[in-house]
Amino acid sequence: MSLKYRKERINKISKNWGLKKSHDLMVTYKIPEDKFEELIKNIKLYVSKALNFKFVDDEKTFLEKVDKNKKNRKNITPNGGVVPKREFHLEYNMILRAWSDIIKNMVSNDEKLLKLFRTTPNIRVKYGKELEDNVGRGLSTSIPHSDAWVEGPWGMNCFVPLMGDTHNNNLLYYEPANEFKEEFLKTSPTYDQMQWVLKEYKPINNLKPTPGNIYISDYALIHNTNRTNNSKTRLSIDTTVFVGEHMPHDDRIAEYRDSIPKTGIDEFVDAGQYESEQFAEKKSVYSHYTSKVVKTLKLKM
Repeated sequence: MSLKYRKERINKISKNWGLKKSHDLMVTYKIPEDKFEELIKNIKLYVSKALNFKFVDDEKTFLEKVDKNKKNRKNITPNGGVVPKREFHLEYNMILRAWSDIIKNMVSNDEKLLKLFRTTPNIRVKYGKELEDNVGRGLSTSIPHSDAWVEGPWGMNCFVPLMGDTHNNNLLYYEPANEFKEEFLKTSPTYDQMQWVLKEYKPINNLKPTPGNIYISDYALIHNTNRTNNSKTRLSIDTTVFVGEHMPHDDRIAEYRDSIPKTGIDEFVDAGQYESEQFAEKKSVYSHYTSKVVKTLKLKM
């Protein structure tokens, strides 16, 4: 049974990185205020470019503009992912630089414990009401799921609520209610094919992520986007990390590095496609939506 090992791994992360345990299978890191402010400003720049509206710093006005431009979907996936394009990949690199700096600070007490760092975090706009073209999709994040089903069983989910209605539009987590079985985390091309697992789980009703914190949870915890009545838009980051001698699914390996890059200093990420182009097809059902086009360019000294 790996559940004992998974809990021990969380304990090790909590101890070595100095993170708070929120659950036997989850830790929380409070982002330093100055680093979070920089990340938020870069997110606003990036999203305003992607939705083609004039940048505003005021959060309330910014969110109003996000909603007003909801129909401009040329850079937004059905799941709310904001796809980097060359017209605004400078702003994307600014996010990557701020994000890398935050993670480097988080793991600074024991950086070697971080086995793999994912270079493709998802910046998501989750509107108060589900986008119509996401309804019925087998990989909709509104369906309870474990990232293990598309990433392999040994990673950890990493979630950061950024701004907006995080009270009514957030993640709901589920924990094993009965005996944990390894087959709960087997690979699947869709989330809906694994819904039988939910019969062995129960919701964690007292766990609601708040802005300014990173939530790292073992893949043994299931989660989904959960909206209550009259919920409004929220923005968030979701990605993954690997700790221990484990690897992701073969189709995802290209997204990972064995060290945290200095994006914008030693390298630059090329979005690889323009706004006028349709989203590039994924390499496979398990790969990321940037996998066919995004390239990393090394900067010469």
